[in-house]
Amino acid sequence: AQNRRLEEAPGKLFELPEVLATAGSHTLNVMQKGGRVARQARMFISYSEVSIKNPDNSGRALPLTYVCCREQAEDGACWHLLTSEKVACAADARRIVSHYERRWLIEEYHKAWKSGGTCVESLRMQTRDNLERMVVIKAFIAVRVLGLRQGGISEETQNDSCEKILTPTEWKLLWVKLEGKPLPSQAPTLKWACLKLAKLGRWHDSKRTGCPGWVVMWDGWFRLQDMVEGYLVMKSLDQEI
Repeated sequence: AQNRRLEEAPGKLFELPEVLATAGSHTLNVMQKGGRVARQARMFISYSEVSIKNPDNSGRALPLTYVCCREQAEDGACWHLLTSEKVACAADARRIVSHYERRWLIEEYHKAWKSGGTCVESLRMQTRDNLERMVVIKAFIAVRVLGLRQGGISEETQNDSCEKILTPTEWKLLWVKLEGKPLPSQAPTLKWACLKLAKLGRWHDSKRTGCPGWVVMWDGWFRLQDMVEGYLVMKSLDQEI
């Protein structure tokens, strides 16, 4: 939200948290980005019905609900959210915050799909039908690569089996290629698969973030699919011989 003027008060929107009562708290997972390390932040939530004035003072004010979610530290994170959804209690306010919190995951998906990963924005197809087919195909690929990367860097899921995302053939080929030792009796973790796929895409973790970018994830995925295709071709030849 922008710092708009209010109908019911002489001040502006961002001044409201100073006079609103705290309705509850929310633990926010702040994702790693650039030089910023991933962390958990305790956010305090307040909310109020407001009427936003038109910038040029024309027409009626717009009735909305304002939800503020901020850390207590002076330089801490702070979200100013406006919604047309009904907010009647603290649980409703937390729901609005949780919706906005998903923005990061949506942004990461679009990076995986549109630019840094499968790069659908760079497609130059001759017909609209062909473009739509490729966009849909790459959308599903982006979902798989996103699931692998996010699952591998999240503390909640990084120890889950990589077979949530990879097929047995995929992770076994990845293991043989990069580990150089006998296959384990159980599938390795999502974290292992995420880091090894990035390594296959020539990732070196030079910034020591432990979080590979989309270019190396996509390159690793592309090389892994080439390995799978080669394996299946050789397997079919062995059967024929």
